[in-house]
Amino acid sequence: MLKSSRRRLITEPAALLEQLEARALLASDPLPSIADLTNPNNTVVRLETNFGDIDLEMFDQAAPGTVANFLKYVRDGDFDKTFFHRFSQNFVLQGGLARLKSPTTTGQFNGSGAANQSWESVPTDAPITNEFNQSNLRWTVAMARLGGQANSATSQFFINLNDNTNLNTVDGGFTVFARVANTRSQQVITSIVAGVTINISNGSPFNGTGQGTTTDGLPVRSGFTGTNVTEDQLVTIVDAEIIKPQGVAAFYTYKVVYPEGFAGSTINEFLPLGNPGSTTLRYQVIVRSEVRETRPTGNVDFWYRDKVVNTGTIAPNRRAGVTLSTFSTPANNLVPRQGTPYSIEVWATGPIAATISHYDFGSSTIEAFTRESSTTWFLPDIRKGTGINDFVVWSNSQDVPANLTLTFFQESGSTIEVTRSTEAFRRGGLAISALTELVDGEYSLRITSNVAIVAASTGYKTTGNDRGGATQLGLTGNGASRGVLPIANSGAAASPVRDTVSIVNPNTAAAFVTLIARFEDATPDFTITPSALLIQPGTRSSFTLPDVSALQGKRYTVLYSAGAQRVYVSTRHIENNDIATNPFSYTAATRHDFAEGFMNAQRAGVDLFEQIAIYNPGQFFGITDTAATDVTVRFLFTDGFVVSLTRSIARDRTLFIDLANPADEFSIALRAQNANNRFFFSVEVVSTDPVVAQFRHYDLTLGNLQPSGGDSTIGTQRGTVTVL
Repeated sequence: MLKSSRRRLITEPAALLEQLEARALLASDPLPSIADLTNPNNTVVRLETNFGDIDLEMFDQAAPGTVANFLKYVRDGDFDKTFFHRFSQNFVLQGGLARLKSPTTTGQFNGSGAANQSWESVPTDAPITNEFNQSNLRWTVAMARLGGQANSATSQFFINLNDNTNLNTVDGGFTVFARVANTRSQQVITSIVAGVTINISNGSPFNGTGQGTTTDGLPVRSGFTGTNVTEDQLVTIVDAEIIKPQGVAAFYTYKVVYPEGFAGSTINEFLPLGNPGSTTLRYQVIVRSEVRETRPTGNVDFWYRDKVVNTGTIAPNRRAGVTLSTFSTPANNLVPRQGTPYSIEVWATGPIAATISHYDFGSSTIEAFTRESSTTWFLPDIRKGTGINDFVVWSNSQDVPANLTLTFFQESGSTIEVTRSTEAFRRGGLAISALTELVDGEYSLRITSNVAIVAASTGYKTTGNDRGGATQLGLTGNGASRGVLPIANSGAAASPVRDTVSIVNPNTAAAFVTLIARFEDATPDFTITPSALLIQPGTRSSFTLPDVSALQGKRYTVLYSAGAQRVYVSTRHIENNDIATNPFSYTAATRHDFAEGFMNAQRAGVDLFEQIAIYNPGQFFGITDTAATDVTVRFLFTDGFVVSLTRSIARDRTLFIDLANPADEFSIALRAQNANNRFFFSVEVVSTDPVVAQFRHYDLTLGNLQPSGGDSTIGTQRGTVTVL
């Protein structure tokens, strides 16, 4: 009898022309084929185990209530880090009940009393109605339940290892709701069966009537002896996620991430999304917490690690969005808890634009999500001091812990190292102000990890003309000898508009860095001589561009060259009493996505400013082709209306678009849509040759307690991505 009592428990690939040491964001076993499914519209769930990935095809139509129940546990993260607690040879493999309380403790199953148990059960929802519909054949998946109670199934499920047709007639039959989707997944289960034994010396309460035998009970890896069992010695579900939504013959193949998320009593956080494609997108939003929440008493939902907080569809050529949290109505927050740091992942059935829009510390920040992860990240501009709140954050989307070394570079040449470790599928981070190893000053940071991660920084300053907030993704790989920032500008000598460039040289030889300002008008390029920017080995330096009178009051693109050395460069832009930060780009792409855009003709140029700059690489980057590049900028509104304008950009030149300028043709086209109640949009930049695009946004009058300000982003690159 199968029971659920505790005694008897039943990418669009990028064309990289040079290796960036970047990896796929979420590397795992190949996805199943649509041809593997009995119905191409069925949902598919992946159980990533420490033996391999098991993909399950749901029977959405045959057992809709049972499937919905199972998927809720998946979306709530209740199966993450749980273990299969019962293995019965030639019968079933059963899970969905319990996990170890901590990765640092072992499964002491023979402890006296609940207080001494090192395992905990997952919270369960109300029991569901039995939906027996088909036979319990080999490789099907069914729900476990209490003996003699047909309508008692909650979280526990089992995989049939044989044709268990006897289960079809017990108490109305055990509900089959899924099947093992493909041969590869079947082989994983076969390896589990071959690689485990029933260990009876640990006094496991899961052995039930099989206790004292080696044929039915808690499975552990073959060769294990003793009483204390680790997660890896158990058959552990490391992560459980929906990899294909219902109703569409497509998997979640496009995945982007941003590691910075936080909900609090003074914070608003939004997730603008855009679908630049010609078909409807399906998506899901996953938040991964930094810390383990203590399991509450009783069957109370809690945020163990991962939660799917939103799913939806976006029609073609349309801007959409998700409100993650607001301080004014916390009861409506999608994020489960305030005060818990998290990373955000968006999975979609096709290319999707995603931007984090975060409001805190009296300012706002925006940044595009990324598709890349790497074992090395650089953040050239980190500060510590009075009124400065800088944070370094990272997301580990791998199935093993990330062990990080953080090296802080100073202008003196000294370095300071700290180490951190982050569990699998969790976000990590640190507050720079809390690092006692650092004195007040400016730093550049290198992060190295044993597994590929995504790293970023967020900075807030609450005093001075450079107050405000900004966020930016780090720079990956080995750096670059050349890079570009499409849009920079400075005000008059007394104006608080300026750009400060930060450069870190981690090499063993000095780097002579040349900065070139390329203006939007006919003004000749302005070059800053190498002697001004000699960066010694293992040091960092910064340079404020408005200190040069030739740049005052100008708008320009900044190029840098470091000769034979590869360096990392970013800029901090001060305007409208707020900060905008950007790394210099050393990749160009034929497509750029920006999800965040807003234009109101009444406010444009008064307290609302938006700019787009698109640079067409040329001889500076060794491109001898002199042909101009056709670039189409597409503005996708929330109702599906599209404004599309195409322009030609000569080599080594920049197209500057000022959406707040009433004389700008792009601005004119957008302002005209206000009459149709079209204000919010996402942006797609499409070009015949790889270009570099940048988007800058300032909104200075958001009202009431809502902070105002802006930021800048290079956007998410895709299509043909080329190293410059």
